[in-house]
Amino acid sequence: MKARFTCRNRFIAVVAACLFVVGVSASAARVVIQYQEPGPFDPSAQGMCDFHNGIYFPTRALLAGTSPYGAEYARDYPVARQIPFFSPGILVLHAPLAILPLHLAEVLYFAISVLVVLAIAALCCHAAGRGGELEWILGLSAVMVFSRPGHITLFDGYFTLELVLASFVAIHWAKKRPVLAALALVVVSAKPTYILPLGFLLLARGNLRALLIGAVLSLLAAGLPLGWLAHAESKRMTGAPDLVVGFDKLRADIAEAQQVHMNMEDESPVESWTRLDLLAAVCKYTGYEPSQVVHLLVMAGMLALPMILLLRRRSVTQDDGLAGATGALICVATLSSLYHQSYDAMLLTAPLVGLAACRIPFWQLMSWPKRSLYAGLFLFPLFNYLATRSVLTRLPFAREQYLVVTSLSGLVIGFTLLLLLRDIWKFGDRESERCKAE
Repeated sequence: MKARFTCRNRFIAVVAACLFVVGVSASAARVVIQYQEPGPFDPSAQGMCDFHNGIYFPTRALLAGTSPYGAEYARDYPVARQIPFFSPGILVLHAPLAILPLHLAEVLYFAISVLVVLAIAALCCHAAGRGGELEWILGLSAVMVFSRPGHITLFDGYFTLELVLASFVAIHWAKKRPVLAALALVVVSAKPTYILPLGFLLLARGNLRALLIGAVLSLLAAGLPLGWLAHAESKRMTGAPDLVVGFDKLRADIAEAQQVHMNMEDESPVESWTRLDLLAAVCKYTGYEPSQVVHLLVMAGMLALPMILLLRRRSVTQDDGLAGATGALICVATLSSLYHQSYDAMLLTAPLVGLAACRIPFWQLMSWPKRSLYAGLFLFPLFNYLATRSVLTRLPFAREQYLVVTSLSGLVIGFTLLLLLRDIWKFGDRESERCKAE
């Protein structure tokens, strides 16, 4: 990606920069005003709560040889609960922050998150044919910080922005720079809900080398810290290092942590107001609480058609990258097929900027009404502020209204996936002709 920046419209660039600064400042101000002291979760003050519970204290526990998946950790550290099964590799990545005093680490992490927003915007604009154009990069950055997922990620301090950037790097560079893509996949592997659908879709796309290198590196990134934890836990339990005992303890901790996690109201597909996957949207109306096995089976079924379509595009060398039909299909299928929360809607920024730039044949072949429809479908989950705790606790929604409001984003993303499948199949031949002509 070229480092040279240009500016064709200074007025738009200045306005976008001002909006970006305002959005970042508003998020920072809200963190200060509604800062959550480390400890039990307080829904009225969530500032940096995910940084405390998901990054800082779990990493400190890991460095001390304490399993952040265990009940002992939840008891002894100032956190709301133990973490679900994130790969410990993501904790190692944040180790430099965890050795700092808490408030300094918070400030640095917020600043890093802002830089990651700019990096995501720059990569998306590059993929859309607007590389280095400041008005586009700053404009997309402003859209991101004012969006529901962008604001809540900066406010809560979750590591979603890192997962999104890594996913985009993996999709964009998987063919030309597989080692770079593999390193990005190590970050993506932090959350199974990201790496599982993305891995299958990249496999169908033909990115085998990046996947193989990424799998080896991901196993090392997870295995080495887990080995350290098993060693430390067994020594604490028996007085002597015994990896078998240690790994048995870790397996039990992880199983318990997953159960605690899924029993939370905002994680349940029936009760959650933030879930984006299609299964959760359907479960709201049926009252069915699916097991993790059912989640995986639904994912497999939902990925079948996108994978077939990616195989078809691969056979005719019809890959238009991150901001085109290929990237849109991968990002939307990833969101819709397996457990995802509202902050993960940031994955829609890549197809959104590709559509807005309209320099890729797939988007050019569409009529204005169709492009407008896609724009609305991509923007809705990004700006659906109705399905937030703040709004839902203030407006007297009846149960039926609550179901509609909290399932709309998932239903919209599911519909977008169906529409993409139809249009990618429909425009396939014309897309190839346009590419050859250019």
